[in-house]
Amino acid sequence: MRPPVYLAILLLLLPVQAGLLAPLDRLGIRPDLGLAIVYTIGLLTGPGEAALAGVAFGLLQDVGTASLLGFSGLTRGLVGLTAGVMGQRVLDVRSSSNSVFLFAFSIAESLLAALFLEATWGDMPLGSLLIRQMLPRAFFTALAGYGILRLATRRNVPGLIMRHELQKER
Repeated sequence: MRPPVYLAILLLLLPVQAGLLAPLDRLGIRPDLGLAIVYTIGLLTGPGEAALAGVAFGLLQDVGTASLLGFSGLTRGLVGLTAGVMGQRVLDVRSSSNSVFLFAFSIAESLLAALFLEATWGDMPLGSLLIRQMLPRAFFTALAGYGILRLATRRNVPGLIMRHELQKER
């Protein structure tokens, strides 16, 4: 991706997630836009660039939400790397199966965070968290990610976000 596009996404990610989606949070709808964007970047650009973008987005979200510094950076970097490898070798960018993989990545990231908190803080109600928070969040993240992917694969958008070397390869 081009650096100005990364900068724009980095600057807009937290305000959009916290501001525009806050009313939806009251209804129980909380998509994770950062994860959906990193997954999309992985499919469109490749593993190396997506891993770096995932680390950057994860660290930004950690700092912005005052959570465990570096944890989201690590998990988002792994999601970007995996999505990049899968995008190069297995998945078609326009396939609806991307929603299933994004759902699985969201569940895996949430479970990893819950297990980490379980190990460090003690008793965590994993079953309750899974049913009440993780599954709905993963569902809405998959929906948001599918929408972002559909938007990103339109005719004019790949020319804006993809570097010219990658456009020639595709």
